[in-house]
Amino acid sequence: MKASCWLNGKFVDVAKARISPLDRGFLFGEGLFETWRTYRGRPYGLAAHLERMAGSAKKIGIPFDASEPWEKRCTELARLNGMLKSDGAVRMTITRGHGPVSLLVEDTAEPTTLMLYRPLEPKLGEVKANGVAVYPFSIGSGVCERQRQVKSLNYLPAILARAEARKHGCYEAIYHTDGSMNGHGSVVLEGTTSNVFIVRGGVVRTAPVSAGLLPGVTRSKVLRIAKKIAKAKEERFTVEDLAGADEIFITGSAIEVLPVVRVGRRKIASGRPGPVTLEIQRRYREEVARTLGLEVDQLGD
Repeated sequence: MKASCWLNGKFVDVAKARISPLDRGFLFGEGLFETWRTYRGRPYGLAAHLERMAGSAKKIGIPFDASEPWEKRCTELARLNGMLKSDGAVRMTITRGHGPVSLLVEDTAEPTTLMLYRPLEPKLGEVKANGVAVYPFSIGSGVCERQRQVKSLNYLPAILARAEARKHGCYEAIYHTDGSMNGHGSVVLEGTTSNVFIVRGGVVRTAPVSAGLLPGVTRSKVLRIAKKIAKAKEERFTVEDLAGADEIFITGSAIEVLPVVRVGRRKIASGRPGPVTLEIQRRYREEVARTLGLEVDQLGD
């Protein structure tokens, strides 16, 4: 089956889709994206992703209408890609659109909007059961907080950080400050494509959005679940706290709740997913199934 995408109002074959070489997303990275999970073709958390997209678009001045029939388009995209009986993910990208090769462009530029369907990463179920390793990656004190709080197309730092993590045999890179400005140690922020939670002494903690991180859609859902089973709070913590945690997990729309069993070379506790993480995993999937009118065993991975 040929892969299909939705581009500027039409469903087209990916191989035939064309974007202008003068598109400002390509030339300057002037754009945004969102990725959400689908279960048997049904998008989960779509309203929250569209709300975040609309907020980000407003911040950088790109028109975006969250009230358009995105859910209907998403389901049709799943059908065209043969994904109505399996799970996947949809990535929506919007850019400023076609414009001059100049830093400034007239407000009349027409945005480019693209939706792509992609399968989940291989063996996701296996890593969710066994856990992964993460690599602490310093971003220094000069990174623009506004850029981190929107899902812009400027993802080169994340690509480089993930590549460095891979060199050290790790699944994800975890951003932290270098500690030179606050005198309180290196503060953990988030992963390249995930949010980070630690459990210590029965307390679940994750960095507050005010620390300069992306307000993850899955993060907010997981935080709500965590508060039902334990004491949970948004609070800054350090790399030392990360390494000394009883449990660690990372969250994201595609990966859901993914246990972390090693930080760099250091094993976390027993080196297996902990009880709080497993309970949050279970409750999250139950919430997904309940919301979409499915049974838990119908969810993929």
